[in-house]
Amino acid sequence: MTPTGSQDPDGNDIWPGRTLERPKVIYNEETQKWVMWIHWENGEHYGDAKVCVAYSDKIEGPYTFYKTFRPNGHDSRDQTLFKDTDGKAYHFGSTDMNTNMLVSELDKDFLEVTGNETKILMRLQYEAPAIFKVGDIYYGLFSGCTGWDPNPGHTTYSYEIMGEWITGDNFCIDNGRETTYRSQSTYVFQVDGYENAFVYMGDRWVSTNPGSSNVVWLPLSIRSGYPTVKWRDSWDLSVFEDWNRYKRAKEIIPENNYLLLDKTSDRFISRNASGDLVIADDDETKNINFHIIRTEKSYTYKIQETDSGNFLESFYGALRLSAESEAESQEWLFILQEDGYYHIKNKNEDKYLAVSGNETLHNTSLYLSNEGRARSFALYFDSGNFLYEEAEIYTIEYHAEIKRLVQEQTDFLTSMEDIYTDSKEIIELYPSVNTGRFSLSSSSTAFQDKQVELILYEGMTGKQMYTTSEYLSGNSTEIDWSGKLAEGIYLLKIISGNKVSVKKMIVKFQ
Repeated sequence: MTPTGSQDPDGNDIWPGRTLERPKVIYNEETQKWVMWIHWENGEHYGDAKVCVAYSDKIEGPYTFYKTFRPNGHDSRDQTLFKDTDGKAYHFGSTDMNTNMLVSELDKDFLEVTGNETKILMRLQYEAPAIFKVGDIYYGLFSGCTGWDPNPGHTTYSYEIMGEWITGDNFCIDNGRETTYRSQSTYVFQVDGYENAFVYMGDRWVSTNPGSSNVVWLPLSIRSGYPTVKWRDSWDLSVFEDWNRYKRAKEIIPENNYLLLDKTSDRFISRNASGDLVIADDDETKNINFHIIRTEKSYTYKIQETDSGNFLESFYGALRLSAESEAESQEWLFILQEDGYYHIKNKNEDKYLAVSGNETLHNTSLYLSNEGRARSFALYFDSGNFLYEEAEIYTIEYHAEIKRLVQEQTDFLTSMEDIYTDSKEIIELYPSVNTGRFSLSSSSTAFQDKQVELILYEGMTGKQMYTTSEYLSGNSTEIDWSGKLAEGIYLLKIISGNKVSVKKMIVKFQ
């Protein structure tokens, strides 16, 4: 599209003196036209804040000028286009003097906006939008507003394009992340022929001569569920050939081999040359495979290194791999988060797996810290070597189910915190190993001749199985759940008024 024509007093032109920035092009199947939207300014200042629209029969042009305008009257500066999987298209533009982000649906020709619009990321002063979609999830990359100077990138995501957008971390994780590798996000391009292969495109501005600015292209990973861009001095398309080898596991199966992926850095728990535990890039010789082994305690596991057979252990605030013991220092509570990651808490130290300095760099050490510095880890597997069931992390259903499981775990762990342990109030369960038939008895008046509430949980997962009530006539009652329970370990919570007791029960048929 060649700037041409003369100045229009209303600015409805592409005269050669105008400022035309950040063009974006999408294809309209109905009109069979390529449609370009551009940030338009009058060439003297940045006060007009319009869009300029043009169209062409071919992607390379020539493009025919359509008009300039403000979308539904809103000022619009840094902008992009996004075409959804249903064929609808949207314009994202920084508005309200770069305070908010305006999302506007385009009409059927993609030349105008409809009245369907919303403002997102309110008062965050985000600009430089780059929008893409994986499965059901919309992702956005943005920058802050620092003029021509680069700044840390921002990640956002949403399940509804016109709904709430949730903010996340800087998508850059290597040295130079504080300036987005000296660039500003402009577009995310999907590469055909590979699974979830994307290229991050960032403008590297030359403020004294913007037209001479160049562009940074880097591979963008989405395997963690979040956009991540690592720095590479050079690369080619071969980087995508093994791009999605590692997958999120759907569930924990003790005999399977898992890697632990750190969400923030998109790097695996590994060993460095000195044998220390670190986060590191993909490397079969350094990334550690683990067995995640259930204990008899709810949501609590042992973490066994597959190769050596040793177990992850806390040792006076430090981490090491040691021979198996019965000590709580080798027991880890997996606290599920709403994105399918875990905060992993040592039962002995009461501290969490963390990364030194809260860093994201390759070869940064692991350590134990308080809850505020806990890092999030998820279980991944090598799909080139193992055919495990994969978690559908890009679906709305997956995240809804994880949210339900988080609430279930939270309710269970919270309810266990208020266990009444005064020996005078304890209720007895006999026999503790049974086939589902057992008795409850108590010498305490807190339970005698009372209606008591019974809540049964799976002992290792904390999943609630049954809720019922029974009357303790005198000091005992008989319970028969035979045929209802599978073999395994259970926790029975018994509530009478403000008195609570929890008993462990093992169901065994032989």
